[in-house]
Amino acid sequence: MKCLTWNLEWTNPASRRASLINELISGIDPDVICYTEVNKDMVPAGHIIEADADYGYPMKPGRRKVLLWSKYPWTQPDAYGDDELPSGRFAMGVCRGIRFVGVCIPWRDAHVKTGRRDRAPWEDHISYCAGLGRILRQHAADAEPLCVLGDYNQRIPRVSQPINVAQALAEEIPDDFRIATAGATDLEGLNLIDHITVSAGLEISVTGFLPRTSEDGTHLSDHSGVVAELQALD
Repeated sequence: MKCLTWNLEWTNPASRRASLINELISGIDPDVICYTEVNKDMVPAGHIIEADADYGYPMKPGRRKVLLWSKYPWTQPDAYGDDELPSGRFAMGVCRGIRFVGVCIPWRDAHVKTGRRDRAPWEDHISYCAGLGRILRQHAADAEPLCVLGDYNQRIPRVSQPINVAQALAEEIPDDFRIATAGATDLEGLNLIDHITVSAGLEISVTGFLPRTSEDGTHLSDHSGVVAELQALD
């Protein structure tokens, strides 16, 4: 099964940028997509699970922090996850025997200088990691293997984030899970912050990256996307 994750930086669906993004995605022909910071009008026909519209900042029509899309129907949809997860940043469902967990882990200054302005740096990020860890442990023994994909807002291995922040994420990933994008670099040689993690029941091959800039110089996103092939192990 082919999957990809990409933060679209709130691309205007009517823009040239959106057309170029959609051309790239169409050429890849994925089975499952995890979009973060996406306008719903960017999403092709298919089956979706979308995070709650309220992620703590002023809401704008059609915007979602996380959205899972597939060619195929979803079962067990969940847009809530855990009490400790900051709202509007989670979507989960089962597709073709794999449980996909779409995430947008808050960046360091979420609700620090903007939004509610009631958080310390990295506070929401660390809270999210704790909630995500509980979800992963809850489903680790399920029949369906897990694929956790989206915007982790951390470079892995650690680059500049505080040690305790790197540990907060690492300690919540079960020991037999693998962050397949750890140490990978994008087409510009930069470390990723969009990642894909899989449980022991999945074989994964990272097959490509989606660029931040098109061949003609058009800005596409401030994130590089990731494309991978998944195969459930017997």
